[in-house]
Amino acid sequence: MTHPTPTTSGPLHTPAEAAPAGADVVLYTTSVDSRIAVRTLATLRDFATQQGWTVTHEVYDLAPLHLPARLRTGWRTVEHLLTAGEAAGLVVPAEHEVASTPAEQTALREWLLSLPAFAAYPHAGHHRTLPPVSEPSDAPGSVLTAPVDREWSQSYAMTPAGLRRLRGDARMRLTVLRWPGDIVTAIEVLSRLAYNAAVHARPADEALARMTVRLAMTEDEALLIDVQDPRPDVPLSRATIDGEKGKGLKYARFLGATVSCFISEDARLKTVRAQLMPGEVSL
Repeated sequence: MTHPTPTTSGPLHTPAEAAPAGADVVLYTTSVDSRIAVRTLATLRDFATQQGWTVTHEVYDLAPLHLPARLRTGWRTVEHLLTAGEAAGLVVPAEHEVASTPAEQTALREWLLSLPAFAAYPHAGHHRTLPPVSEPSDAPGSVLTAPVDREWSQSYAMTPAGLRRLRGDARMRLTVLRWPGDIVTAIEVLSRLAYNAAVHARPADEALARMTVRLAMTEDEALLIDVQDPRPDVPLSRATIDGEKGKGLKYARFLGATVSCFISEDARLKTVRAQLMPGEVSL
């Protein structure tokens, strides 16, 4: 298949609300785990059906979010389908899965308008009620609802290599900790938190560019995923959690996590926490 020149991309100015009933759409997502990708596509399929659209193609890439869309084989297939008119619309969980910077988002919008084609991002809007924001149960000054039964922690470089190593370690450690929940989902949530820290909380001093990851299981089998970074001056605002500034943490919440943030007592470190219950498989 001949693919068009890949674009660096983002969403659109052609609103999904203006799409005609029965419009043909292509679904797209990216994840490093095929199970997550398949479940995400199922969610997108349900959403598209509810809008009265016809799903003609479903495409996913087994690639991390930080890999530019133009380098992904699946995304190039999506480009071809839209350019050739084989689909009139694009359905992706959130815009950042295709375009992570303002420049890329502008490029994607312009490209979609030029076709023309519409796009919808159900996970980035208000199509799903997200879990409430709560304070960490064992943060300073708070009450621990269930004691931690077992835990593991490790420091990692805030680099792509560090993120890859973290994913491999986390799979093994979650197995050792005997968490009864969905380990694939837990690793995806951890990846979102770690990626967010590496992008937004990386200090200029390379020697300090490390984050500490903690996985802890409470006696009621809740999984606490902590990512601690050396940038307390970059707090986790409600706007960030709600997806108004970046989408990674919002997607972690979509996966079933309750997300919170707290600063260490000496105000030198920030911890972002996601809490998952065994039964909370979100896709």
